Amino acid sequence: MPASVPVPVIVPAGRAELIVRDGDLVEASGPVEDAELCSPAPVPLPVVGDTCPHGIRVPGVRPTAGATLRGRWHSGRLSDIRWLPYAPTSAGALGDADLPDTPPCPAPAGGWRDGEDWVDDQVHEYLRAHADRFAEPFATHVGNARILVVEVVSGDVDQARAALTAIYTDNLCVVAAPGGHSIAAETRLQATIGEAVGALMNDPASGIYEATSEDGRIRVMMVQLTQPLYDRFAAIGLDHLILDPWIRPAEFAG
Repeated sequence: MPASVPVPVIVPAGRAELIVRDGDLVEASGPVEDAELCSPAPVPLPVVGDTCPHGIRVPGVRPTAGATLRGRWHSGRLSDIRWLPYAPTSAGALGDADLPDTPPCPAPAGGWRDGEDWVDDQVHEYLRAHADRFAEPFATHVGNARILVVEVVSGDVDQARAALTAIYTDNLCVVAAPGGHSIAAETRLQATIGEAVGALMNDPASGIYEATSEDGRIRVMMVQLTQPLYDRFAAIGLDHLILDPWIRPAEFAG
């Protein structure tokens, strides 16, 4: 039987209904090892010993590469466990970057130059010197050709393209992205919201195992959203966060 395709889960910021309390009926998916349902938390490399650092105890459940379980939550374990058809979701998982597979620019007259021999340092220096005008650059490919993509979030795109092509002779795609998330805005986000979330992550009891920047907010991935943790997120600023717990009340798990 072919593997199930993960179903994206959209989590608006500030959803208090995702809070899980003792005795709640919850649902989660993942592999099972030694009667423990493993979260999608990354395992630090090199792997030494525990390959399920953020899991929950599921007594009596046999090992499997993937299970969707429903049961009553009791501080790190499930009771009254019921097997459901395996339906993995993106809840609490680090997704793929939402970047285009090909550059959003037509190829130049002579085509894209093949090769991975490139140095981006001058471009990065220029962008950071004008951090309010540009988004963080990224690279994409056409065949063997690597293309550096630069998005102009504010100002004249033709002027930006001329300035960049004067200092960068490899494959370059400069496009307008008005209103996008600038490098300067990302720096401010990390210095404020990112720092506050990082302080929470320093406490292993929080169950937070990953935090990433996404469209001007911080997505916070955690084992479980508790009321005390939600209150701390509210103090940081829910408008700047995407709360993404792995274990969820059953009615919000799909």
